Amino acid sequence: MPFQISPDPRFFWLGEKHKEALAVLKYGVVNNQGFLLLTGDVGTGKTTLINTLVNSLDPETIVVNVSDPRLDKLDFFKLVGHSLGLDTRLRTKFDFITIFSDFLNQSYHARKRVLLIIDEAHKLSLDSLEEIRLLSNIERQDTKLLNIFFVGQDEFNDTITRPECRALRQRVTIVHHIKPLDEKETAQYIRHRLRIAGTQKGIFSDRALKEVCRFSKGYPRLINVLCDRALLSGYTDELQTITPKIIRECVKDLRLPGEAGNADPKAMAVRLGLTLRRALKPAVWFGLGLLVVILGYVTATRFIGGSFADLRKHLGTLFSSTETTEAVHPIRSSPATPLPEQPSRENNSGQTFQPADGKNGVGGPTGRANNNTRESSSLRAGARWVIPFASDTNDLPSQSLVRLDELAKHLLEKTELEIVIKGYTDSIGSNEYNQNLSTFRANVVKSYLSGKGVPSARMRVIGMGNAAPVMPNTTTEGRAANRRVEIELTAGKP
Repeated sequence: MPFQISPDPRFFWLGEKHKEALAVLKYGVVNNQGFLLLTGDVGTGKTTLINTLVNSLDPETIVVNVSDPRLDKLDFFKLVGHSLGLDTRLRTKFDFITIFSDFLNQSYHARKRVLLIIDEAHKLSLDSLEEIRLLSNIERQDTKLLNIFFVGQDEFNDTITRPECRALRQRVTIVHHIKPLDEKETAQYIRHRLRIAGTQKGIFSDRALKEVCRFSKGYPRLINVLCDRALLSGYTDELQTITPKIIRECVKDLRLPGEAGNADPKAMAVRLGLTLRRALKPAVWFGLGLLVVILGYVTATRFIGGSFADLRKHLGTLFSSTETTEAVHPIRSSPATPLPEQPSRENNSGQTFQPADGKNGVGGPTGRANNNTRESSSLRAGARWVIPFASDTNDLPSQSLVRLDELAKHLLEKTELEIVIKGYTDSIGSNEYNQNLSTFRANVVKSYLSGKGVPSARMRVIGMGNAAPVMPNTTTEGRAANRRVEIELTAGKP
């Protein structure tokens, strides 16, 4: 049965997307990265990927899989405890936390990792998400004791980016989104499953494979359903090859009454014409209104003169180029340039981006022209930014999120640019701890930008530990300046 819809790791097909996903997720588990997130639309193969990941882990990893998270708090704790073989006679949250903490510490001393997989994460309530986040606080100074893996549909991305989930979002260090297969991948996927089932024959013609991709939109579950039905139809008709005609007939048979694709073409044409006529009138009025505004502006600037100079400059910037748009506060490109002593701005809490030029803001004392020049240059390769962090934490400063959003937008527009993200700490703590903390801080920044759509391949993370301090670690202000993440724009590979 090459196209059964129940997940079977034997049939798992490793395309380039899936190889990357498997490698990234396995890295997150093996290196105790804390929170991991895998999202994808219905039928993209999330469950199959998770089963393959679990089977690839060594026996030292203890896996708990919660397939239905729609439980109240105590029942959720009982389910986790039961999966781990713990005493489930729990009456309060305190009972569970006590038993669970002892289990995690015992697993650590036995050199075992604990992975909690929460499937259908998009069904979690905000209260449940907060309870799960608090479980991650059970940790040691030198390592995470629990890895938590969220697996959910695309709408979970909207949930976790809500302001109420900000603390949880900042702890998610590994993010991956599974996309549907393209036409080439669909053909490879079908041939792979047929080969695993025991045949090398080209049962599906090339045109039939294209029809499968067109109707399934590249969703593996729909591919399985359609191909399974096509094999049955071909067997019934005593055919040796599945043709495009067979695929189209199967699509028609699989659709429910009223489902997309069964509508009368004439009725669809009538509805389309009506929709266009309804949209035409407001579009005409909008165009006339825009024309009046433009003519009024041109007339005003001609007869009034310089009064509209600033407006003209603004419109020129808005409609022509984004190069002068303010991005994140840049710092000087020299790595030896010290950060300013501004304890009142940082307040030891890491709440804002800081410029390293000693000025208030981005621009210098020469006025607006200097601002534009500096901002324009900050959007090219070589520009660097810094994010301060509070003591002994990897939480992103809330004031930095807007700036990171702007940086992500710029990187999506300038696809030729890449970034290097370097994490730093002060000198307090051991070298090993500081190395791990600096790497984690850099990964938090990378994860946030990845969640905004910046490809992981364009971001390189380096943990610098307590190396390269920008100020002496002998003062509070110096240590605050050294707790940072630096982001540098670089030119991508040609």
